[in-house]
Amino acid sequence: MQKSGRFTLVESFHIDEMNPFILRELGIAASPRKQVARLTGRQFLLFIGLGAIGGLVGVLLAKKVISIPWSQFPLALAGLLVLMPVHEAIHALAFKSLKAPDVGFGYSIKGLIIYAYAQRFVMTLNENALVAAMPFLIITAGLVVAWFYWPSLAVLWGTIVLLHTLLCIGDYVLVQYAWKNRHRTMFTYDDLTEQTSYFYEKR
Repeated sequence: MQKSGRFTLVESFHIDEMNPFILRELGIAASPRKQVARLTGRQFLLFIGLGAIGGLVGVLLAKKVISIPWSQFPLALAGLLVLMPVHEAIHALAFKSLKAPDVGFGYSIKGLIIYAYAQRFVMTLNENALVAAMPFLIITAGLVVAWFYWPSLAVLWGTIVLLHTLLCIGDYVLVQYAWKNRHRTMFTYDDLTEQTSYFYEKR
């Protein structure tokens, strides 16, 4: 893609720079071309919606504050740690479902992230969004089912859902990025030799 002359590099970033990319796409940090970051209407509604959900959960929990099984909170943290490799494994399986030949795992101490990757495997933004969304969809569905069958552990399931959803923010951004650029013919791939992600547009 770099040498064919049929594609234009839109942007690239080192794996340690994933967080600035996420903040920029959320409208929290200024982009290189803007001095002041502004939230879009959709982003504002998203934050309002998340706040409303959080407030509702808080009210429901507050009604049972005396009887809350507090021991479920440390169990939820332990459960989240268990789910982290499961989360990345789902990403890896999604890559494999797209026929990626070289799938692996990595981490960034500076970026405070762990990740699954498909080495130099070119995907459309829609395919990348699908890979990004799968862990949230599968794990959330599983936790909702667990909540239904074991309601006595509602605090455990609810806390894990909340924490896992927060940790999925990077995946959400990739889905949003695909939607934002849906009218463009764009492709992306990761090069772990360079530890860099690339986004190209077809000319």
